[in-house]
Amino acid sequence: MPITDRIETLVFGETVASYSLVISPHATLTFDRSGRPTGFYENGLYTARGLDGHCVEKKWVWPAAGEARRHIRILSKTEQYQLRYRLMDLLNLCRDHLSDENNRPSIRRFVRGRDEEFNRDDLEAHLDFLVQGIVRAWTTDVGRFAKVWNPIGILPPDQYLSLVVQISEGCAWNKCSFCDFYAGRPSRVRTLDEIRRHVDNAESFLGPALAGRCSIFLGDANAFQAPPSVLIPVAQELADRFPHLAQAQDDGVGGLYSFADPARLAAWSAADLQVLARTGYRRAYLGVESGSDAIRRQLNKWGSAELAAEGALKLKGAGMAVGFIVLLGAGGRAGADEHVRETAALLRNANLGPGDMVYFSPLFSAPGADGTRTAQAAGREALSEEEMAAQRRSLEALVPPRGERRALYDIREFVY
Repeated sequence: MPITDRIETLVFGETVASYSLVISPHATLTFDRSGRPTGFYENGLYTARGLDGHCVEKKWVWPAAGEARRHIRILSKTEQYQLRYRLMDLLNLCRDHLSDENNRPSIRRFVRGRDEEFNRDDLEAHLDFLVQGIVRAWTTDVGRFAKVWNPIGILPPDQYLSLVVQISEGCAWNKCSFCDFYAGRPSRVRTLDEIRRHVDNAESFLGPALAGRCSIFLGDANAFQAPPSVLIPVAQELADRFPHLAQAQDDGVGGLYSFADPARLAAWSAADLQVLARTGYRRAYLGVESGSDAIRRQLNKWGSAELAAEGALKLKGAGMAVGFIVLLGAGGRAGADEHVRETAALLRNANLGPGDMVYFSPLFSAPGADGTRTAQAAGREALSEEEMAAQRRSLEALVPPRGERRALYDIREFVY
């Protein structure tokens, strides 16, 4: 749509966590409380932008026949800069609209859901603030982000808006054939002093945008790689420092979370896990992938399904919840029946309930990962997206929910 087209309505929105700008009929823009752009909707496409500059374009596609599918595409560097200029053009269009007194009836401002009177000078200053946020996002923020966080490979979908605190780096195993989130990165546990400096820098980077974070996620691949002498005091310090993030809220968010590896959980005593739970630690996410040990070996996944189930029961016995991540398509077409049968058995015996989660994650090999090559070498034909969706339906039919939440986990959509 040409940028010269006039605006029909212009709505400024403000919440505790964000700013929004609805420019009808052009687009909708969202920003965090520091003025950084976080989302852009135009012409049926939504683009999410991460703090590190990563941009993902997505929408639902509804074919004439068959199931709806997700269109997901990572923007190139050139497209990222085109997005920047498009946002700037739209803010300039808003400024022109504000300058004409005749347009006043078409302009509204909502603050925390209340329709409020507005002053043109205040709204122009508001636009200036958002322009500064866009400039900063594309100039200094990406470099600053890299000094605070190591690359954040992946998070569970309900933790995309968490404050990520990297108490460990990388993945101690780092050999799963389908994953390259931590490729080429050594694994280690940070010292308490390193973690504290990291938290200081993260808080400084986010600034007012910290109000838009909903929880605390302890990274990277396995927070339990840290011993109780590190993880417990860090969790308590974070809970004391950020009570609005660490305390469970009525809407279900809030608390401390992390990925967990069952082998490391085996080294934790029940007493230490109970102490950790009292800090506000609520849920650990376990990548079980499959209930079939044969398929887990094909994926080069360490440990057994039985060990994963034991780890989950140990966490739940200490007062925590668990999140199981099931890899749809694991084992390919040849192993599909075994994958469904054994994974259903694992879910059935895991004693899941309220507070727990099951994520169904389609097997999409990340760029650079050897998951596809491994599957081809083993003679296993990969499942299509439609077949993976059917596999999820089969699993859910075999094991109906018992109070736990279930959702799709598409790794292609992740931005932080």
